[in-house]
Amino acid sequence: MNRIGKFLFATAVISLLTLSAGFVSCSTDEEDDYVYPSLLSEFADVATDASGAFTHICIDNGQTLLIVNASELVAEGVTPDTVYRVLSRYELVDEGAKLYSLQAIAAPYALPADSFPNGIKSDAVAMQSIWRGGSYLNMILLVKAQRGKHIFQFVEDSLTVSSSGKYTLYLRLYHDADGDVQAYTQKACLSVPLHPYSSRLSLGDTIIFSIPTHQGWQQWKRAY
Repeated sequence: MNRIGKFLFATAVISLLTLSAGFVSCSTDEEDDYVYPSLLSEFADVATDASGAFTHICIDNGQTLLIVNASELVAEGVTPDTVYRVLSRYELVDEGAKLYSLQAIAAPYALPADSFPNGIKSDAVAMQSIWRGGSYLNMILLVKAQRGKHIFQFVEDSLTVSSSGKYTLYLRLYHDADGDVQAYTQKACLSVPLHPYSSRLSLGDTIIFSIPTHQGWQQWKRAY
């Protein structure tokens, strides 16, 4: 039976040690000459049924696949009838997808700046990549860390409209390293849910996302 691993599904508080560990490999008893299948790595949503078993995986391109080996998977800390944001590793098969590993991704909703009574923390990070995927703005951050838990959140600064009627959504990263030692560069995967803006943004609009870096605030511009 494959063990997916313990899910850490707090939306904002992330153990970078867990994130940087990458995929939790499924145990196998095969010989050393086992030929591994061609695996795909994707940001995705996975759904559980009433029993807490994984049933479907929805890729950011809109494709929904049946999880064919659901009965073989074991995961701790999973809630029934829930959708989780994950980094998935799977094989495409005729019937759907065969999961090999899942890793929880923090995907908190962006909040107005006045929602942070203690101020907006801006401990430095670096951006490895950022892209629009389905109803999310996805990113992989490079974070200096040792073993502490880092708090991530997204701040909605403003939504402006130009004279041509095009909207621009301004978001920024909240990052509280909580005094963690800047020992090693580790990766943190995050997704900004964009579906709350579906009634206000449309094709041709823009998202400006800012992060605190060691060189100051830097911006990335992506199409909605």
